[in-house]
Amino acid sequence: MPLVEPLPHALEYADRWLAYRRWRLRIPGVQVAVRVGGTLVLDSAHGTADQATGEALSTRHRFRIASHSKSLAALATMRLVEAGRVRLDDEAQQHVPALAGTDAGALLVRELVSHGGGAVRDGDDVAHWHLAADFPDAERLLALARAGVARIPASTEFKYSNVGFGLLSLVVEAVTGSSYADALESLVLAPLGLSATSADLPSDPPADLGPLVTGPLVTGHGALHSEAERATLGSPATGALAAATGAVSTAAELTDLLRTVTDADDRLLEAASRRRMRQQLWSTTGRDGSSAGYGLGLMLREIQGRTWVGHGGAWTGQATRTLVDAERDVVVSVLTNAIDGAAEELAVGVARIVSTALDPVEAPDDEALALARSFEGTFSSIWGRVDVVELGGRLLAIAPTAADPLQAVDVLTPEDADRVRIAAATGMGSGHELAIAERDADGRVARWRGAWHMDAVAAVPGEQRAG
Repeated sequence: MPLVEPLPHALEYADRWLAYRRWRLRIPGVQVAVRVGGTLVLDSAHGTADQATGEALSTRHRFRIASHSKSLAALATMRLVEAGRVRLDDEAQQHVPALAGTDAGALLVRELVSHGGGAVRDGDDVAHWHLAADFPDAERLLALARAGVARIPASTEFKYSNVGFGLLSLVVEAVTGSSYADALESLVLAPLGLSATSADLPSDPPADLGPLVTGPLVTGHGALHSEAERATLGSPATGALAAATGAVSTAAELTDLLRTVTDADDRLLEAASRRRMRQQLWSTTGRDGSSAGYGLGLMLREIQGRTWVGHGGAWTGQATRTLVDAERDVVVSVLTNAIDGAAEELAVGVARIVSTALDPVEAPDDEALALARSFEGTFSSIWGRVDVVELGGRLLAIAPTAADPLQAVDVLTPEDADRVRIAAATGMGSGHELAIAERDADGRVARWRGAWHMDAVAAVPGEQRAG
């Protein structure tokens, strides 16, 4: 997809919007990447990698991407399927003799990779998710399998299962004759040339990881639901559940990884396999209440009438989300280092801003576009805050305090160099009225009067006002 002029402008605003949302939600740090047509068009970071030390977050910092690991495991599995080394309808026990005779062994590879096996989510003791015990190793996973993993009959309904993906990793190991980490490296990471992504962290990391690590690891932070301050949380190795939740990556590399399920990217899989991964097998509900679905290692959700695939990740101190528009070859990834980091909300917001630029409502001429953009800026009053920005050919007044930047926006029509007419989003606004811009010596809007009464402020409080 060729990069058109509206896209860089929209990306600049998306990054600014994200920086403000990070500040407003009190998230320590947010890393974001957007890839369009295979080109990394945004790679940015805001805030701190460690709130206690104040270390600035960079685009090189690596995050625990948690359940994104399932998409990586699905990619590895589908490569083995294409090579004829495993079939989606194989029972797990055909490849892992230790599972023979167990309900886990009777589960199909397809059921494991789609959360259709009816298996227990994390086991009967979830202390490892509370940093009170180690994650299960292979021996504990097999013991769980022997005790029985079924909680409902297989292929009955969607039932999310980290244990299921742990069992899938046993199949991958048996088929490849290597550890799951080595299999993921050879099947997925090495072919893409990725150096910051790994299947897991070492269980006993050396004091100096040296050249094996291409970027520092962020510090995870707890939630604010019961405390006034965020606690620092550990980031343990995940043992036999690495395929479910162990992976480490950056936003930039994650957009490259999940781009491999788009129509345009044939580096890893054939077109039929990519379509099969994206096919909705189960219906479910997203954490934000939206209608959602699941395919083979991929979440599905609708944004502005289009289906986006991808995955999210919830880790001890980190929350992450990646969205993929497979048809338009667009990937958005947002990584946060707080357990309540609102990554879903932020990723959807960025995706909506990008979509507005890719599907413009209007196509103004250069003169009209220049006039519209001359009104842009961030403004506030005692009543609220607004971003004035041109997106998709229209001049919009967006409330960055809202979770969805484009849910209810006022459309502004320039009347002349200093006045805009407001088409209010609701009848409660100043519809059909004029807002008057007062400009500074540089021609920037310093304040609004008339139907609005607001003054220019920095895009993020505490920062110098952007030019």
